[in-house]
Amino acid sequence: MNSSQGIDRDKRIIFTEADLILLCLLDGEKKITDLRPQTGLSTTSIYNNVKRLLDLGLIEDDRKGSPGNRILKLTDKGYRVARLLKILKDELTPKEVELRPE
Repeated sequence: MNSSQGIDRDKRIIFTEADLILLCLLDGEKKITDLRPQTGLSTTSIYNNVKRLLDLGLIEDDRKGSPGNRILKLTDKGYRVARLLKILKDELTPKEVELRPE
């Protein structure tokens, strides 16, 4: 997933909101405010899911600055989960095939 592309709306049907956040963080550390355009989630949904992911030990934050500017990153456990989600996402993404005449 490219950071500038965000998550397709079709993927939101398959993945939970928390999954979308984990997939975004697989690209690297992000501010909470960076997650909104990338996931398409509301600010409230992001904050609720970030709290859950912190409680589960899947992400950690730097606890500096205002809440929206806190830097989030995956823990080792979160990285393993996010990698599995990426495999699933890749499997569900249609592949482009170039047909060549024989």
